[in-house]
Amino acid sequence: MTIFRKKNIIQQCFFEFFGTGLIVFFGIGCLAASKLTNVSFSQFEISCIWGLAVSISIYFSSSISGAHLNPAITIFFWLSSKINKKKVLPYIFSQIFGAFFFTTLIYFLYYDLFILFKNKNNIIIGTQESLNLASIFCVYPNYKNSFIYDILVEIFSTAFFMIILLEFNNKKNIFFLYHNSILPILIGILVCMINLVITPLNNISLNPARDLGPKILLSLTGWGFFAFSGGNSNFLYCIIPIIGPILGTNLGGWIYNKVIINNYQKKNNFL
Repeated sequence: MTIFRKKNIIQQCFFEFFGTGLIVFFGIGCLAASKLTNVSFSQFEISCIWGLAVSISIYFSSSISGAHLNPAITIFFWLSSKINKKKVLPYIFSQIFGAFFFTTLIYFLYYDLFILFKNKNNIIIGTQESLNLASIFCVYPNYKNSFIYDILVEIFSTAFFMIILLEFNNKKNIFFLYHNSILPILIGILVCMINLVITPLNNISLNPARDLGPKILLSLTGWGFFAFSGGNSNFLYCIIPIIGPILGTNLGGWIYNKVIINNYQKKNNFL
């Protein structure tokens, strides 16, 4: 029985690793292609690719690991007692490592084009000018905005996402949206729409692993501490794509449970 359980958690972690990695592979891959090649994706096309990547990853991993694919969601489920606490750290590590590993694949697949672009534009890695390249892989806040504004945008975006995500998964939803065949597509569309609306205001991650994994890679490939700070003197900016989604996910979950779930219960009691 112990051996079966160990194999089971290893299998679940693999699907979290691979599922999170797929999101990053396709999402960052389209950014790299748009920046480093003659292919030029519009913001709409980039948002659609991110959304489709999320849909594909959910289809791939939902039956085995539950398709968390996001440390913020894993933490929310842990705090809500919806996941065994022994799975929390393995899941989070698998998600971050998946993002790191698949970012590494993109980095080496595009390495020659990356170097060509760097040399052509006389970019020195680790300087402010190299942020243009680093932004292919990582999320950097809009420094024209204040820290408070940027983190509030991240929290709001993730809370908004979480409220709708939980309702999609609500089996009491009268439109039967929880059906396995359509739910991943709806979540992908939601990611696409949030990116389309919010990205012009400020870059967002919605997922700590999507940002932290690539930043770890960049820090090991010449950017050093600059990968985390983005050249900003206020170090707190680097926590926005990590802490923001965690706070937003739990805020959205709390609002959903207090407002929507309570209304369902009151309605059922009334009936």
